Amino acid sequence: MQLEVPCFLMICSQLTEKECIEKNLFGDYENRFFALKSINKGDVGFLLNVSQNKLLGIFIAEGPAKLNIEPKAWNGKFAAQVKVKLVGNKPQEIFKASEKLEKFIKLKEKKKEGYPTKIPYQNTYGPEITEKLLSLFEVTKFSKVFQPYPKEIGIFPEINLEDVAGLDEVKNFIYQRIIAPFEDEEKAYSLGLRIGGGMLLFGLPGTGKTLIAMTIAKSIQAKFIDISPSIIIGYPGEAEKRLENIFRTIEKEPRAVVFLDEAEWILCKREVQTSSVMQRITPVLLAQLSQLFKQRTKSIIVIATTNKPEMIDTAFLRPGRFDKIFYIGLPDKKAREKIIKIQTQKRFHKLTNNEIEDLSQKLEGYSGADIENIIEESAFLAFTRRKEDNSAISKKDVDKIIEQIKPSVTFDERQKVEKWAKERGIKSI
Repeated sequence: MQLEVPCFLMICSQLTEKECIEKNLFGDYENRFFALKSINKGDVGFLLNVSQNKLLGIFIAEGPAKLNIEPKAWNGKFAAQVKVKLVGNKPQEIFKASEKLEKFIKLKEKKKEGYPTKIPYQNTYGPEITEKLLSLFEVTKFSKVFQPYPKEIGIFPEINLEDVAGLDEVKNFIYQRIIAPFEDEEKAYSLGLRIGGGMLLFGLPGTGKTLIAMTIAKSIQAKFIDISPSIIIGYPGEAEKRLENIFRTIEKEPRAVVFLDEAEWILCKREVQTSSVMQRITPVLLAQLSQLFKQRTKSIIVIATTNKPEMIDTAFLRPGRFDKIFYIGLPDKKAREKIIKIQTQKRFHKLTNNEIEDLSQKLEGYSGADIENIIEESAFLAFTRRKEDNSAISKKDVDKIIEQIKPSVTFDERQKVEKWAKERGIKSI
């Protein structure tokens, strides 16, 4: 069975295995989240029970790894989580797993929760390891499941750029400098305007940077191409080839938005790079971007977003590269009101305009993602009253949730981002 699907290995113990299976959820410590970022929807997953030296399979990732998909799982101990679905009716079990795994992946000795064991050096692997791991299991009747999952290209949010709360200045600039030339390419070409180019959206987590990138692609009806950390998986030289192939594909597109989320992983300062793979990829990416941006009539936008702009190599910020830089700040009062209205417009609620205004004042310092989460939790709270025929979201519900959920953005995070912006004379949008 020839596969082009990456795979991932997660660790559990006799105590945590049951919850992994029952919740269809794999978890790891929060400080290990970086190691799971290359997991994508459709990747094949396996669970290694280190206390019983047992490999369980087979699972498929239902989405990328995230923090706190289920915050109360494992009593909150493992915040870095991947939602999975089981292939078949129950997990298949492979015993004496470490002896079998050592034939094709590196393991290291480690004392885990009181007992010595062997665990993998890394969590994610390329397709060649997927095939070897699957060879340990009975997979014939499920072979159709293990196919590369199609990239969600051209699937955009229902809202348009003008529906994004706040950010009027950045939206106006984006329209005038990015979208309008696409709408009248002939006039733009006659004036020698550059169609497309590079944009860096930086700011605190949950402020809508990814949403802006997707709505731009929707506005200009462009192909949306997400370059994720999974490109660095594999043998030496494979990552560079993948990157070159991506740009070769991009050049064939009439219109495209290339997206680099949390871009510090690939645009990181070269002097602090410890990975030999990244040291090879950075010059390749610089060369590809320079070649792409020199084509002034090419209808391609490359959008990078980051919460840690101080980690970006300044070589990427020079004229002709990511030279359109925007600081996406926390939403102001007016924007917070709009976010509440957007999040409640399709929900059963009884919030008045005055109540929404009052709530928006209480939510100062909260990000758009925080507010979305608060409305979601308020809806669940209202749902608990469904038998009382009183299940509309009320201001009392939202107030109660606000008391329970504090802003996700810390003071230190704000200071770092604001310092970087101030040093470059960039104002918050």
